[in-house]
Amino acid sequence: MPVITRLYIPDVYGTFHLYASIVMPIAVFVTLGYSGSIVLPQKDEVAANMFFISLSFTVIITLLSTLFIFFGSGYLLDLLNAPELKVYLWIIPVNVFAHGAYLSLRSWNVRHRGFSRIAVSRISDSVVNKGVLIGAGLSGLATSGSLIAGRLAGSITMSGILGLRIWKEYALLFKSSIRWKSVIQGIKRYRKFPIYNLWSDLASRLATTVIIFLFSFYFSKTVIGYYGLCIVILSLPMSFIAGSIGEVFYQKSAKAKQDGTNASLIATLFDQMVKIGMLAFLVLAVSGDALFGFVFGANWSEAGVYTQILAFKIFVDFIMTPASVLTNIIEKQEAMLIFYIVSIIISAISIVIGGLANNIYIALSLFSLLNGVATIVFGLYMFRASGVSLSRIIGILSNCFASCLPVIAIITSVRLFFDFSNMVLIPIITVSCIVYYVIHIKKDEVLRSAIQSVFRKNTPLENK
Repeated sequence: MPVITRLYIPDVYGTFHLYASIVMPIAVFVTLGYSGSIVLPQKDEVAANMFFISLSFTVIITLLSTLFIFFGSGYLLDLLNAPELKVYLWIIPVNVFAHGAYLSLRSWNVRHRGFSRIAVSRISDSVVNKGVLIGAGLSGLATSGSLIAGRLAGSITMSGILGLRIWKEYALLFKSSIRWKSVIQGIKRYRKFPIYNLWSDLASRLATTVIIFLFSFYFSKTVIGYYGLCIVILSLPMSFIAGSIGEVFYQKSAKAKQDGTNASLIATLFDQMVKIGMLAFLVLAVSGDALFGFVFGANWSEAGVYTQILAFKIFVDFIMTPASVLTNIIEKQEAMLIFYIVSIIISAISIVIGGLANNIYIALSLFSLLNGVATIVFGLYMFRASGVSLSRIIGILSNCFASCLPVIAIITSVRLFFDFSNMVLIPIITVSCIVYYVIHIKKDEVLRSAIQSVFRKNTPLENK
């Protein structure tokens, strides 16, 4: 990313995120939400039918998205005032299909504990994506088209890795299990997924789309570029850490619910998420501007200011990962739908208020604060429904904040009372964080055991 941000200007990045905001609401409909049901059946024969249902709806939605682009692209481009996107709209159906295939393949791998393969697919996605972007940028093609091509190449690679061995390993199962009667039964049995999960996902993506569209209306593509980089960087822990943990948690929690041990599992996971994430996000909150300017270049220091404002919201999203997974486990999908609708409303209100005041910082501050509070309320509701007490949650947060306070005090004091350059400030931040995490890992047996398992040759990660 430090290389890419020195090749691509914020305006180009903003156009790319405008394109992505069109793809996201369409991509929600792939699988019609049935990909989430693949993990749940006890028998592989039933899961195979759900896998087939998920892929079938992916093909159907891909074809419908082609019709949408053919008939609705002109109106859409006029609405967004973005004629430069016209040449890229026909890539949308390919993006849609790749996303649907990935969701189906990932769920099948989660079911069969292929967590290492999922991790490899995510790493390969990033390597291919960034490789295309850097290659294009160095060749003088630092355009929005290159950003779109990199994203597509990464998605296809990710799906390819997940699906590489599935047909070879499970072809006989698919051939013997998939029957039209079973397909119809599966659609009926897991109908809550399209009824609630689908619309929850749509509301989630619409929340992002509404933000981008309103930024484009009230501000500029450069603002979208700054916001886009900020979200990409802050979302890395969500993608690589929270996403991977969430997949393992989904599989284990489904069994823990039957055993009556779900509350203990949730509390332990929440404790680890807080300990992993709190210091990192606090550091971004107090030093995001300096870090972004140093790492990504002077053109992107403003994105660091956005990061400072949005750190609260993204941190809350990170630690509440178990809550979103629980909606399927305890069948409270309607709660997720309500949460996302609330998020859309408060996001739109926040940006409109900031837009009318012609102040992006007001928009971002309201957006971060209100969404963070809403996520906390939703998470606490889900935890309580699973038997985790509020006092335990507060205790975990307060204890972790107390342990982070000395590090944050050092960094804040250095920034306030010493006129150090970034070349001095960054090493101070880095050393402080390393010391904190080393001490934490030594004291925390659960986290230490999990990290050690990664390096044990004969202990697969998915067994932990």
